[in-house]
Amino acid sequence: MALSIQINSLLFSFVFGIFFSLFLNINHKIIYNSKIIIKLIGTSLVISISILMYFIILLNINNATFHPYELIMIILGFIMENIIQKYLKSKLMKRKHLF
Repeated sequence: MALSIQINSLLFSFVFGIFFSLFLNINHKIIYNSKIIIKLIGTSLVISISILMYFIILLNINNATFHPYELIMIILGFIMENIIQKYLKSKLMKRKHLF
């Protein structure tokens, strides 16, 4: 596989990890709905759409060849989004206390 394809796959996997974390935050709000049917359908849809979207885009980038380092990049993107989210929340809380 060409180096440019590998770099595109890595960058896409990292960005997808960020978006996947955001999707799971949305799913977190769905989970705390009182109806169990909405919980099951919502969670199934969020996960299914995320996986389907990842492999369709990966199909366009590198013929849907999945390598373990792409999973590592998804995890790193997920962790990075959580770090950024905590940082932004702490900055907003400090700003609220100033006013």
